Amino acid sequence: MRFRIVDTFTDKRFAGNPAAVVEVPRFPPVSVMQRTAYLIGLPTSAFVEPIAPAQYRVRWFTPYKEINLCGHATIASARHLFAAAGNAGHSKLTFVSDNGVLHTERVGELIAIDLPKAEIALAEPPPGLLEALGTDAVACAVSSDDILIEVESAAAVAAVRPDFTALARQPFRGHIVTARAASDADFVSRTFFPSLGVNEDQVCVTAHCKLAPYWAPRLGKGRLKALQLSERGGRLEVEDAGARVRVLGTAVLRDEDHMTVLDDEIDTRKGTLR
Repeated sequence: MRFRIVDTFTDKRFAGNPAAVVEVPRFPPVSVMQRTAYLIGLPTSAFVEPIAPAQYRVRWFTPYKEINLCGHATIASARHLFAAAGNAGHSKLTFVSDNGVLHTERVGELIAIDLPKAEIALAEPPPGLLEALGTDAVACAVSSDDILIEVESAAAVAAVRPDFTALARQPFRGHIVTARAASDADFVSRTFFPSLGVNEDQVCVTAHCKLAPYWAPRLGKGRLKALQLSERGGRLEVEDAGARVRVLGTAVLRDEDHMTVLDDEIDTRKGTLR
């Protein structure tokens, strides 16, 4: 099984948010995909299976768990597949997942992905959350699986040092800390997913499906520039499009010599090391 590493939301390699793209003729057993993602060791590995011209099935795995949606790994998949000879004439690719259909498109040097907009509601921070994050909240909002905490400034976002053990005990998939940007962007954020084995995601697309509807009415803009203040960092644009959110960003393929074969390490029948 060969994979390709793509760095998303950056214009240079080894920055932004990396993902592995594993292109397969058909999905292997779940245990094999999970073991492969663990061996690759990146925040997310996307497995893509062709089903029609410019259409693919997709599944996403962190090193420890399958997840129901991953935007940055889908953008990485699109970047890799747009470069394939069979897609030379296509400007759009469709990805079919168990969580719905995702559409990607080349927009100049950017790749856009269209995602469902999350419903968010203001709420009080649950007990222990702010202590686990080590910060104070200006406001708090929840969606079906994530919680968003607005803090007073971009500097406060950068200063967050979570207790990941305590954070993993909170009843949420992810924790989004955000603030208005001081300059060069409309808002900033950081995202934490310790319950999925990813303490801090470098750039999280699905979090922006909550951030776009949160910030768009507050800032009076339909399209916003966002900056993720992770160690590797990342820049992206988000557009509130009614029931959908459009996320646009760059993606950089790593060199061909970073493609690796894992079949010698995995028993493809059982998903275990040989």
